[in-house]
This record gives sequence, structure tokens and C-alpha cells, in this order.
Amino acid sequence: MQTANLNVRDLPLEDLRELGLFREGEITLSKKDTDALLAGMRTGLIKLNDINHGGIEIKEMSVKLSMAKSAYGKAELLVHPVYKQSNLPSIISREEGDDLLTGLKANLIKETSENGQQKKLMVEYDWDTREFIVTDTSRLKVPDMINGMPLTPYQKERFGNGRQIEMPDGTTFQASSTTPDGIRSNRLALVVSLLMDGGISYLLLTGLKAMVGDRGLLPQKDERNENYQKALKAAAVQKSANKSTEERISQVTNNTEYSRGYGRSGLSR
Repeated sequence: MQTANLNVRDLPLEDLRELGLFREGEITLSKKDTDALLAGMRTGLIKLNDINHGGIEIKEMSVKLSMAKSAYGKAELLVHPVYKQSNLPSIISREEGDDLLTGLKANLIKETSENGQQKKLMVEYDWDTREFIVTDTSRLKVPDMINGMPLTPYQKERFGNGRQIEMPDGTTFQASSTTPDGIRSNRLALVVSLLMDGGISYLLLTGLKAMVGDRGLLPQKDERNENYQKALKAAAVQKSANKSTEERISQVTNNTEYSRGYGRSGLSR
């Protein structure tokens, strides 16, 4: 999960239309992929058909998409095709690249200096697109709770450094920029709580990608235990409370508009 100051209005509709993903006023991406774009993450693999881009006709191709803001603050759509051969980032060695390619390591954390400032970069390998991905760890959004279980300051620091976290009930998870949700886990579903705008927001994540071990992807469970169920109920209560608040605001707004309209009518007479 990453921080990104993006909203629906930032979606580059013309770019999506050119890729055949915006038709008749509707975005044809799934909600999960749309949410991934707005969160600054990559989508899952998307199959494009009959594309004509810059005079080049493409019958069929699979890509991942992401969005980023340019130096001028405009959101740009980035297309990540499936490469025939991966290019090694300059900040890692060939041996380190092989560790990622073979799954011996899930990621590598590298410290660099840019404009006199120290940065920690997380390097991963995306097997879908055969591409190395480099993420500034300062952009990672650290959860406050997983399935209702609070993370300790030490666990938050580890997550922000791309490390694996294990909770008391055996739930393990790890930040990853290669997945639409920005997180891998040994559970297929998690309720993730984030501190946003001064309050707690709940995200129900399903169909999560498996974690990477030294022999490839690790086994996953679809165990929705007591902690998960409690967190799910808390999320439902918050959603209901937010809906009630929105309805009250709407009602007050409508009443205010009606009163103002009546007042102006009375004055005009």
C-alpha cells in the first residue's frame, strides 16, 4: 500500500479510452484495479484487444497499469507490458537480482542518497511483467491494525522497511508494489485498518497474493478467524455510521436550500 494524492477526477479518461478501457462514459476496469490506480499501485494483468496506438495496431497484449503525478502535478497513466527480458536496476548486483528472480528473497532494501537526502528503496521482481520494481519506502502506507490486532511501533517500522510481519494469531503479511492491494499475506482475506484524516478507515482486502519464500510462493489459507470477524463487524459499524452521517448532512443541506428558496420567494413579493 502506498500514499498517493489521487482521486477519481485524476483518472486520464482519454488514455483509458485509447486502450479500450473507457467506453460509453464508463470505465471498464474492475473496482479493484481502479482502486489500485488511485492508491498509486499497479493493477493486475489486463488484456487489451484491438489497440491502435500511434499508428501501430496491436491485436492483443497483456499489461499492468499505474498512475503517477508528473512534475507539473498532472496524473499520467503508465503502461507496463510483459517484457521479454528484465533489466537489472543499477542499485542491485546480478547476484541480488538472481535472488529476486528465483524467489530466494521477496525484496531487497537499498539505501541511496538523492539531492543530499537519504532514501530507502525496496526492490522487487514482478513475475507477471518480468520487471524489477523499485519503490521509495517513504511512500508505503503502514497499517494501524490487521484484523483488529494493533501493530506495535516495531512492527510498523518493519512493515515500512518491507519486512515480513507476523501477528499473534499466525497472520503474516508484507508490503509489495507488485500487487494491486500493495500487500501480500498468508491469508486470502484481511481487514486492514489505516489511520487516515485523523480517524480509522477499514479496508476489506480479498483475493490477496501469496507471500514469497525461499522456494517460491508460500501456501495460503482462507481462514477467516475470530479476529477477522470482529474487525469485519467494526468495519460494518463504521460504514453504517458514515452512511447515517452522510444522510444527515444531505438532509440538512436540502432543508437549508429549501428554506433559502422560500425566503427569497417571500422577499420578492
